[in-house]
Amino acid sequence: MTILILLFAHLLADYPLQGEFLATTKGKNLIALVSHAGIWTGCIAIGGYLIGFDVGFIDVALLFFVHAVADYLKAANKLWYKKLDALKGGLLSDQLIHVGQIFLFVAMN
Repeated sequence: MTILILLFAHLLADYPLQGEFLATTKGKNLIALVSHAGIWTGCIAIGGYLIGFDVGFIDVALLFFVHAVADYLKAANKLWYKKLDALKGGLLSDQLIHVGQIFLFVAMN
């Protein structure tokens, strides 16, 4: 059930809580990128805390940093994302990174 709760928190934060403005500007605007990564990190960290995880600074920093870098690369069409279709391989790559973060977060707690 732990994974399902955190996956739901991920879906909530990465889609409806992101909104169109953050989704379209996070590759060009640092405030938009930090805002989205912060919302996502907060949802995952709070979800973990409510489940009973001992969420620390390192957890939050890793969740935030990896999410921000992955989303910047995708939104700005950098590195491997240049070769991927944004709605197919690009989205799949991005989501695999985020789900991997969740599995690592669970494994660390």
